Amino acid sequence: MKTLPLSIQLSSLAMEASQQALPPDELLRLARQRLDGNENQLGRFLNCIRTETRHLSQDLVLAAYELSYEHHTLQFQFACFQPRGSWELQSFQWAA
Repeated sequence: MKTLPLSIQLSSLAMEASQQALPPDELLRLARQRLDGNENQLGRFLNCIRTETRHLSQDLVLAAYELSYEHHTLQFQFACFQPRGSWELQSFQWAA
């Protein structure tokens, strides 16, 4: 599957999110909206789940999520630095 156009759309969304400090659930909702028109490539949307939460220190929490479609899964990793109190998107990638 050619994911470059979809990755560019998601990169654009990530840049917008960094300006607004969106929480993970809001960013994932927006990502799903942007991907909804690509059912022929991705298949039907199946679910969105939190796959991991790690507390690296008292001030730093990492959370990983997956948006699952019939044909592909998209993984997101977020970090929350408690003193700032906001989540930031660290990365996203297509699962192998």
